[in-house]
Amino acid sequence: MIYVVRPGDSLYELAERYGIPADQIAYDNQVQNRRALVPGEALLLRGVEPEPGPVRQMEVSGYAYAFIEQEILQEALSYINELLIFSYGFTVTGDLIPPLYNDLPLIEQAWQTGTEPYLVLTPFGVDGNFNNYLVKLVVTDETVQRNLIDQLLYTVQSRGYAGVDVDFEYILPEDREGYAAFVGNLRMRMNQNGYRVSVALVPKTSGIQAGLLYEGMDYRLLGESADWVFLMTYEWGYTYPHLSYRLDWPGSFG
Repeated sequence: MIYVVRPGDSLYELAERYGIPADQIAYDNQVQNRRALVPGEALLLRGVEPEPGPVRQMEVSGYAYAFIEQEILQEALSYINELLIFSYGFTVTGDLIPPLYNDLPLIEQAWQTGTEPYLVLTPFGVDGNFNNYLVKLVVTDETVQRNLIDQLLYTVQSRGYAGVDVDFEYILPEDREGYAAFVGNLRMRMNQNGYRVSVALVPKTSGIQAGLLYEGMDYRLLGESADWVFLMTYEWGYTYPHLSYRLDWPGSFG
């Protein structure tokens, strides 16, 4: 059962109500502060039958590195619809950079459980960090973009992916329209060959929110350009520093 926390709920009250250990709820949902559940937060209550209610179509996705432990992967695959394998980067010429670890075992295991594996594309350079100079190149240089899309299609076909998930961050404001156009061009090419494209969006609180994470993402344009989008709302509760980006060309700012 997926339970949505209501005001006044506590971990121990939920455990008593549904007859499962509080430790199990905390473990399954990575709850660290057991005294402070957040209203609106979704909790997995393993072993509890869903309460009757309106039937809704829900797709569940999960990110995984290729070095994920097998036990964790096998358990996760029983709950998710799409496995987003993190991640492929690319060079200044648009050549794909594969993950450090072999992704084929994850792709095969995903299909065996009926889960669709997606190639995650990030603007990671050879150093493995977010680099918005790469974003600028791929949205402004047609040759680089064409090469990258060609290599993505070949990789999706040859390795057995269901499509591509685009996870670009720290996009400069002047590149927002070009970024959406790139996603649209990628989607058109993938759809023509039977594959799909999703795009990850940083969580904004308004269309004019300032900041390097937000100004380069146009929700409307990206929504029109991709098969579907999802909001990375985990950014609001991220526990560790998220500073892995570079601004390394003349005239850059931070």
